[in-house]
Amino acid sequence: MLVGNDLLEAFVKIAPHLNKMVNADVFIDVADTEKILAYEPADTLDIGEKVGDLISQGGAMRQVINTGRRVEKEVSAQVHGVPYKAVAEPVFDEDGRVIGIVNIGTSLANQLRFQEIVQLFGTAFEEVNNSIQEIARGSQNLAVVGEKLSQITYQTKEDVNKTDDIIQMIRHIATQTKMLGLNAAIEAARAGEHGRGFAVVAEEIRRLSEESNNSAKQVANILSKIVTSIDNVNNESQETSAVSEEQAASTEEIAATIQDMMLQLEQLDKFAKLL
Repeated sequence: MLVGNDLLEAFVKIAPHLNKMVNADVFIDVADTEKILAYEPADTLDIGEKVGDLISQGGAMRQVINTGRRVEKEVSAQVHGVPYKAVAEPVFDEDGRVIGIVNIGTSLANQLRFQEIVQLFGTAFEEVNNSIQEIARGSQNLAVVGEKLSQITYQTKEDVNKTDDIIQMIRHIATQTKMLGLNAAIEAARAGEHGRGFAVVAEEIRRLSEESNNSAKQVANILSKIVTSIDNVNNESQETSAVSEEQAASTEEIAATIQDMMLQLEQLDKFAKLL
């Protein structure tokens, strides 16, 4: 509690120097119960008081005089162009009567700017976090697709490998047909003139067996290339799946870090409101 006329006079004397003594942009306003005794504006805040001015009826200083209690009040920028917080403290005489007021106003411009910056960072982090979550979900989906593709290529390779038996069967039939054609040609040669028509049939059988054998070889070559391509696709899909899983894990870690930073920003915002 501030007591004594000497103390009130001391505040009048120190008013011009107080702004330079504290690490804040403040104004000081000292008054008795009727008029302003000393006023020193802040660097960025001037409420327009003058020594000798009467105390306004609706302000914090008048409220202190009427109640004899400390008053804290935040004033918006609409009043004096800069938002500020006023703390008005009563000065009593030895009998407990109010004989004056010391009113110190602190600019809230930096605090509000700090809060705006914190909120901007919070919004930006939230947007980044949402984007990272989308990337993580995309990576997870890509990993699932890669796994399914790997399973499909494996099954396709198995199906292609099954065709080897069919190719071998075709080759066997072609070989047997060729032997049949040779035997038929021998028998046609023995029959002479009577076997001429049979010789034509035998030659056609041999030709078809050669074409079947060649076709089987071409199909085998094509299937071999398909198997190689399937192996390449399978390897790529497995690598893609692994990379996608790693990306998903990394993005989840980043998202967790951003969540922590957002919590810290919330704490900063609360701290700024206490300044």
